Amino acid sequence: MCITKKIQLHIAVQLMNTDTKRRIWLNLPVTKDDFAEAVSKIGAERGNLKITGYNRRIPGLAMSVIMESPLSVVNHFASRINKLSDSNILKLGGIGDGLYYFEYMWQFVHFTYKPDDYTLLPGICDAEALGNYYLDGKTSAVQDSKSDLFIDRYEYGKNLAEFDKGYFTSHGYIMSKDKWSLKRKTHPVPESLDIRGYLGEDLYGDWDSCEW
Repeated sequence: MCITKKIQLHIAVQLMNTDTKRRIWLNLPVTKDDFAEAVSKIGAERGNLKITGYNRRIPGLAMSVIMESPLSVVNHFASRINKLSDSNILKLGGIGDGLYYFEYMWQFVHFTYKPDDYTLLPGICDAEALGNYYLDGKTSAVQDSKSDLFIDRYEYGKNLAEFDKGYFTSHGYIMSKDKWSLKRKTHPVPESLDIRGYLGEDLYGDWDSCEW
């Protein structure tokens, strides 16, 4: 029997008591009780608790993106990442490797809800390969084999990519169903994962509803 090992992703946060400088690493996701217990271990409370860093293994997730996001939103995201299939994790890697990489945490969260809104063609890494894929495959729009002889496959693939707003990465060719629209798509943080209360709401700005 052939066993395929699932790609493992993770996020951990480091919390610090700003008075005593005591720190603790906490693997996400966590429940409210687990979070409160970790905070208690370093003797912190509201007003003297600070996030000092993250350790993460998430394709394309820049430290600046995660540090600018509410902790509850990161906790929500962490609860969903290992529900992704390996093929969808590879899509996330492709997105992070190209022109329209995710710049906001809401994009990462939304991806976990709608990974099928993105298409990755593995191994299709340039315009000629894309042209060959469509002209030689079952998806070909060219029915006449004689006409096919006169088509520049590079130009055909290049024009397809421009139309789709797709791009080529080391992972392959990737497209977005909404052509990389930045219209914000939000998802509420489940109450069980909403660990607000220790960190001031003003720390991250847009934080009232915790809907990202």
